Amino acid sequence: MTYGLWLQMDQSQWYRDDFSDTNLLTGTLYSNKQMTVKAVLTGYTLTIRLAKGNRWGDHFNRTATIVSATGGTFSYAVAEGQMPPPGIYNVKLELTKSGSRESTLNRQELFILEGPTT
Repeated sequence: MTYGLWLQMDQSQWYRDDFSDTNLLTGTLYSNKQMTVKAVLTGYTLTIRLAKGNRWGDHFNRTATIVSATGGTFSYAVAEGQMPPPGIYNVKLELTKSGSRESTLNRQELFILEGPTT
């Protein structure tokens, strides 16, 4: 993969108690800063990580499912109790393949809200 991955999350907020097999945390990875060329994810393992503020302590560290390897899309079915406490978190995706590791370069925020799904 060419150096440089940019992340576009489909959600900007998530209710902490929102867990199901059908309501998924989703996004797309791009291989250019303008986000016009979708990254090819064939053979990679994707890890979604959440950090608070400018610190990269893991508040969420889960392996995502690749939805479309050539379309750069991924998803994750959040299970009960997996989301961190309410707050604003930075989202980063890490890609690993055959011992190499790469992560997204841009900042994407996810606002975790307390409460029900609606």
